[in-house]
Formats: sequence, structure tokens, C-alpha cells
Amino acid sequence: MLKSRPMKRVCLTTFILVIFIGGLESMGVRQKDQDQTFASLIPAELMGWTIEEDQVFDAETIFKYVDGAGEVYRSYNMRSLFARRFAAKGKPALVVDLFDMGTSADAFGLFTHDLEGEDAATGQGSTYKGGLLSFWKGRYFASVYAEDETPETKQAVLGLARKIDGAIRETGEMPALVSALPLDGLQARDVRYFHNHSVLNYHFFVADENILHLDQTTAAVLASYGDKDARSRLLVVRYPSVKKAEAAIDSFVKAYMPDAKGAEIIRTEDGKWTAARRKSDVLVIVFQAPTREFAEGQLRRTETRIGK
Repeated sequence: MLKSRPMKRVCLTTFILVIFIGGLESMGVRQKDQDQTFASLIPAELMGWTIEEDQVFDAETIFKYVDGAGEVYRSYNMRSLFARRFAAKGKPALVVDLFDMGTSADAFGLFTHDLEGEDAATGQGSTYKGGLLSFWKGRYFASVYAEDETPETKQAVLGLARKIDGAIRETGEMPALVSALPLDGLQARDVRYFHNHSVLNYHFFVADENILHLDQTTAAVLASYGDKDARSRLLVVRYPSVKKAEAAIDSFVKAYMPDAKGAEIIRTEDGKWTAARRKSDVLVIVFQAPTREFAEGQLRRTETRIGK
């Protein structure tokens, strides 16, 4: 009996090892299938350009491909990236970066990080500028660019993007918070969706410290209103709980509106108005409003739309 026990332990260890290796093999098969799915969404050839190299990255290895800019993709919870480089003799290289962002909200959010350029009529939203075309569709975000822009490469970039668009069958919903934005005066091409403090400060600086308690569990939308010379901002943030929203507005008022003394609206040193209000787990803040009435109206209109 005693001699049989080590043998049982060996058999059990072997069994666990087989299961573990089998699990790893299964994960490898799933990853391979995902990579093949990615590859199938991108043409293998277009206008004489053919595949030179394919690469796959995840949230941990993204820095090997885009260096410091990887934090932007990680801030939107990227799942994986399939990068395909095309070459043609005597012509600039073309590169396709196709991201699986996991959700349509984060695909939309990553797209809104850089909205410079003209509408390229691709996907569910797109921009084209200087040889770079970006678009989002479903849970995917794609960028297609030429290392040197020429009339021929522009045609190829547009062609690649539209073929990828056609291959992606799914479509996605915009983040729910976008529907909370009042429409009157909204600069539609300047709506940003994000999660964390660093992205907010990139688009509109609020404070060095994270006084709004933003992180990957929060969803936020920043919008612009009015003319360029007299533009106000509206920030709407949904927190994972009412308690966290309460802590966030207390922190914001203490740091940003210390003279408010319980008021929701104050006039700042530049003569503009700042207003903040919480509705359940959502925080609404108006920055740089031209008048007190406008700030009050934005709070009221946004609060009404949150309930829809």
C-alpha cells in the first residue's frame, strides 16, 4: 500500500501535466484561429502591393511595435493588433494596423483620439490626412497608411480601407454616454470618448492630479460647443457606483472650485463659468461657459438626456 502511493502521485502529476499542456495547445489553436480571422479581413494584394510581413501583438507586446504610444491603445483596453505590411517594387510601403478592441465603445473611443482630417466615407466613422486613413467599425479600429503619400498610394490606401470595411460584417453602437450630449451647438467632429485621466488631459487639461478619480472602470465623454474663439466644454463621466461618483465630485469641487461654498456654478478668473452636478452615478461638468445661464442650461439639458 505504501509503495503504491508515490506511483499514484506520479500518475496524478502526469495527468495534471497532460491537462495543462492540452490547455496550452487549445489556447494556441484559439489564438491561431483568431490570427487567421484577422488576416482574412485584410486583402493579400491590391494594385500591385503584396504582403511583405504580418505581425501580431497584444496589450503586453504592443510597445515592441509602437514604442511609447502603446499606452494610448492600452487605455482603451485593446485586445490584440494584427499588422500587415505591403510592398511593391519602386513604390512606398503600405501598412495596415487592425485592432480588436473588444467592444464597439472602445473602438469608437480610440477612433476619437485623433479626429484630424477629412471624412473618408469608410466604416462607421473615418478620417484621412497625409496618407493615413483611420476608421472604426464594430469592435475594430483600423489604420491604413502609406510611408509616402502620392496620388497612387492615396488610391491604394482608400482601396485597402474599403475592402477591410466590407470584410467586417459587424457594426457597433456608440457609447451610451454620447447620447447624453445636448445637440444644440455641439461640434460633432470633436466628441471624445475615453476612460482615464491622461487621455482627458491630452484633449483638455483639467489638473495634474487625478481629481476626478478616472480609471479603466469609468466611462467619459468630452464634447465642445460654440465657435472656436468662444468654445465651452462639457464632460460627462459615469462611475461604477454612486459612492465613487460622490467621492469624485467632492474631490473635483475641493480642488477646482474651492470658492464654490456649496454652489454648483462659479465664475472663474478668466470671466468664464464652471458648473458641476452629480446625478446618481454620473457626473456632469461644464467648463468655460460664456454665461451663467448657458452653464445652467447645459447641466439641465444633459441631466434630462441622461435619463433617456
